[in-house]
Amino acid sequence: MHIRWEAVILSTNLEWRRELAQVLNTNEIEYAYASSIEDCKEIVARESVGLIFWDSHVADESCQHLLQSIWSLDRRVKIVVISHLNDSDEHLAFAQMGAFGVIPFPCQPTDIEWVLSRAIHAECEEARTEHLRVQHLGI
Repeated sequence: MHIRWEAVILSTNLEWRRELAQVLNTNEIEYAYASSIEDCKEIVARESVGLIFWDSHVADESCQHLLQSIWSLDRRVKIVVISHLNDSDEHLAFAQMGAFGVIPFPCQPTDIEWVLSRAIHAECEEARTEHLRVQHLGI
């Protein structure tokens, strides 16, 4: 089973990018930086990306448009929104749009590790389901 661990950090906040990169490095996850949604889409189009950590301050598009444009390239990408608002209604709206998770800013390493753990579990389940489907079909 091939599991994609690569991530994209979509943010212009250098301090936050550095903190998130430190947690990803600790968990041995390769990542790339993107400063705009267009940069992020270019990375997703050419790389195997499992997670995008989207700083909601990078708002050249709405969350819904970001999700749709990324998923048009690869439906398996999980998008985690870093929200600068302490608004549970906004967090719920992101989740209803299909965001994999919402983390309040400033992010705590435990929040990021929790998302990574969920993503790893989800990837394993998706790979197992695909493997069983292929076996069932005899491909």
